[in-house]
Amino acid sequence: MTGPRAVTDLLPPIYLGGPEITTDNCEREAIHIPGSIQPHGALLVLGDGLQVVQASENVGAFLVAGPETVLGQPLGCLIGEEEAGALELALPPGSPDHLQYRGRVVAGGGALTADLALTAHRTGERLIVELEPEGTPSRRVAHALRNAVFALESAPTLQALAEAAVRAVREISGLDRVMLYRFAADDTGEVIAEDRREDLHPFLGHRFPESDIPAQARALYVRHLLRLTADVDAPPSPLRPLLDPQTGAPAQLGGAVLRATSPMHLRYLRNMGVASSLSVSVVVDGRLWGLISCHHTSPYAVPPEVRSAMEDLGRLLNLQVRLKSRADTDAFRETLRERHERVTGAATHSLTPLAALADPALDLPGLLAAGGAALHFEGQWRTLGAAPAPELLGELLDWLRAQAGDDPLYVTESLSTDWAPGAAVIAQASGLLALSVGRGWNEAVLWFRPEIVREVAWGGATPDRAKDDLGPRRSFDTYLERVRAYGEPWHPGEVEEARDLQRTLSAALGERLSTLRRLNEALERSAAEWRQYAFVIAHDMQEPVRLISQFVELFRLRYGGQIDPGAEQLIGFVVGETGRLRGLTTDLYAYTELQSAARLHSTETSLQDALRGALAELAPLVASRTPALELPETWPTVRADPVRLRELLTHLLRNALIFSAPYPVRVALEVRALPGAGGWAVTVRDDGPGIAPEYHEKIFQIFQRLGRNDASGNGLGLALARKIAQLHGSDLTVESGPGQGSAFTFTLPSAGGEG
Repeated sequence: MTGPRAVTDLLPPIYLGGPEITTDNCEREAIHIPGSIQPHGALLVLGDGLQVVQASENVGAFLVAGPETVLGQPLGCLIGEEEAGALELALPPGSPDHLQYRGRVVAGGGALTADLALTAHRTGERLIVELEPEGTPSRRVAHALRNAVFALESAPTLQALAEAAVRAVREISGLDRVMLYRFAADDTGEVIAEDRREDLHPFLGHRFPESDIPAQARALYVRHLLRLTADVDAPPSPLRPLLDPQTGAPAQLGGAVLRATSPMHLRYLRNMGVASSLSVSVVVDGRLWGLISCHHTSPYAVPPEVRSAMEDLGRLLNLQVRLKSRADTDAFRETLRERHERVTGAATHSLTPLAALADPALDLPGLLAAGGAALHFEGQWRTLGAAPAPELLGELLDWLRAQAGDDPLYVTESLSTDWAPGAAVIAQASGLLALSVGRGWNEAVLWFRPEIVREVAWGGATPDRAKDDLGPRRSFDTYLERVRAYGEPWHPGEVEEARDLQRTLSAALGERLSTLRRLNEALERSAAEWRQYAFVIAHDMQEPVRLISQFVELFRLRYGGQIDPGAEQLIGFVVGETGRLRGLTTDLYAYTELQSAARLHSTETSLQDALRGALAELAPLVASRTPALELPETWPTVRADPVRLRELLTHLLRNALIFSAPYPVRVALEVRALPGAGGWAVTVRDDGPGIAPEYHEKIFQIFQRLGRNDASGNGLGLALARKIAQLHGSDLTVESGPGQGSAFTFTLPSAGGEG
């Protein structure tokens, strides 16, 4: 469906010094001011006092006087005072240009040469009066119109309505071909129903390029419902004078039935084998939904009575299209009602909407017949079925946030056409229907449809081949185009379903999630401030602690022979505790650094080299504990940050060495391959006192220690170790029990395809 898109850069017509209309500029042709009319009727432009200010050159064929005599005459002298008065009463100043007056003027009154049909409308301060032969009245037209009304009202579906409409219009008009042409969102059109003479080439199911009916023509079709071209070869009759003598402006003929047809469109019709044509607009909710397009293979000025019946039928069709479309959509949505209730019930009654909507039993993709879906709540992604990877989904959501703006719904059949990175996922995500839960696209639900390669039948050519340097295309034979990167179109009922779901989820979850997001942001700011505080404290404490330690050592060296054993013991205590404090500040500094902005520099890393580095750092502790070390026979190469991996092993080995004493110290490093290409599991095992199950999580919290002895740690080692493991995409777990020792395990990905 297309709206009346304004064209603001129209070219002046040739008679005003404008260029010749070609295929390169026909989209800018000023079709509403052609300066001429079709010759099967005459046209008068009336000014103040209903005096003629312009007249078609052929007016003498319908009145006893030519244009030179008619100009300046009051309308009453030409058609009779009574009819002129009725016209003026029906169309007072200020009447809109789409309001028409229709009547019949009889020879013998005024300057008429025969009985004529009269059609009039206002445009600004001017009255446009059209005169043409009225034709022979026929009861058949009224009877056919009455039958058509019954047929249209009783049609059960939109498609049945379209088929009934083309049959009725052909019966009323007697034209060779009648089509109902429906506009798509891109302004191309498709013939959805057709009734034709049997020997004519069918156009049913064919699409036609947007350029066949350019924007300025579509805008006119919304305001003025009927257009007629009686004879494609008849020379037009120009207005005399060409410009309004009072305003100097061309006559506005957009609403005139006799308006001369664009030369480019006449060539198009001739190339199509059409001698005359008529179209009636189908306008729904102020937008051009489609056209009843009629063709005849010989010249034919459709009589005013028949045109009037067709226009009435078109207005009824406007209403019925709206009603049948609504009925079709309602019937479709009824099939989704049960699923809709399950989805909204699950989401609105859950504290965790991400988990609730991702429940496989809910089948969220199936709600909208999608191949896959993706959910984004509270910064987390969850995908169902065939969907892009989370990294690309994040980019897509950022794009939707900028593209959709305040609109909480985004719908497309071809994501890659709208968003270039979508070309990488056309197999599973050619079509996209996305909704924002609440405002701002912070939480969202997305449905994806896979690519469907299809053939589109074009009426002669695809849009890029619709015109050439010599004018409109000459062939209207079926042209099949293979179309890729498009998904199955979203049904209007599915779009409505998504919009309703958006409102429901936003009402139930939007405010809750917005509040939670604000609280999380406040919590994150607070946590960041505390991390910064701890970072500064840890950093600034290191220097005083270092100085205290140095001065105590200096004191011992200088005055060691002058103090008693008790003082020596006190100095040793100060040295030991400052060492512990130095270790604490170093670990606290490392922990806040990991919490704040830790970045890994992962590369292929030898696990054996990382262990050697850890043992070198722990050399004094190893020497004091003299542990029995059990190491693997083979060493894998893993993908890890070598510095962080060495730190991780250092913390785990220090923990094993410290807390195994006074037990016999045995420390084992075990490595095993995970199934498939899953990487490696690394375990550090000791024979220490063990850890009760209720403390398995507590030991990973900072400053948590289960025992206290002279060599005990500072309560940060295991917290640091777990954080490093998590940065590598793993976790650090413990298996232990009282008297059973402890085994700490983490995993690392393989490097070079090992494992």
